[in-house]
Order: sequence, then C-alpha cells, then structure tokens
Amino acid sequence: MGSEKYLPELMAEKDTLDPSFQHSLRLLDQEIEKIQKDEGKEEEKFIDVVINKNMKLGQKVLIPVKQFPKFNFVGKLLGPRGNSLKRLQEDTLTKMSILGKGSMRDKEKEEELMQRARPNITT
Repeated sequence: MGSEKYLPELMAEKDTLDPSFQHSLRLLDQEIEKIQKDEGKEEEKFIDVVINKNMKLGQKVLIPVKQFPKFNFVGKLLGPRGNSLKRLQEDTLTKMSILGKGSMRDKEKEEELMQRARPNITT
C-alpha cells in the first residue's frame, strides 16, 4: 500500500480512536512516525548473492521421547548403517548430529561419559 494512502488512513483512525485505548494509540503513533521518516527514502534493501560467504547456522530440534517412550527415534533417523541420515544430509547439503542420551550404540560407554561430563546428574 502506498504511503500517500496509508498515512491519511492512519491519521483518521487515530482521530476516531477512543483515548482509553492507550496501547493502540501508541502503536498508531509508532506506525505514523515510521511512515513519515521513510517517506523520503526509497532505498531497496537487497543482499549481495555474488559474494560466496559460508554461513553457519545451528538449529536444535528436541525429540519428544517422553511422549513416545517406545518409539526408537534415533534408529529411525539413522536408518540401516546410517544410510537415512547420510542421504538426508546429502539432499539438504547440511551436517546433522544426534546428541544426548540414547544416541550412542554402546550403552556402557554412554553412561560412563554422562557421569564423567556431569557428575551431579543421576539417570
């Protein structure tokens, strides 16, 4: 919507609004200020796609083990010989890691590492 139409609409709405709606008035004032400040600026905001900078993003996904205690999420993600995870990584061009309790094949080693890393935790 063009600012030439939008600004008069905001002003009219501010005039018709009951003064008891303080939050609405504050938001309208902020929007009016934003429109008035940006009126002279017509800069387009683009990101340069020619520069090949590697971006490192991280996303932690929590698995609902408590809701589904009998479902083997780690086995389902890894697949036979880890092929499902490898294929998923190749398709999405990402690196994925499965961390936490139940993610290691050797239960004794996992328990030992858990105790060594955080001695105050009892499982």
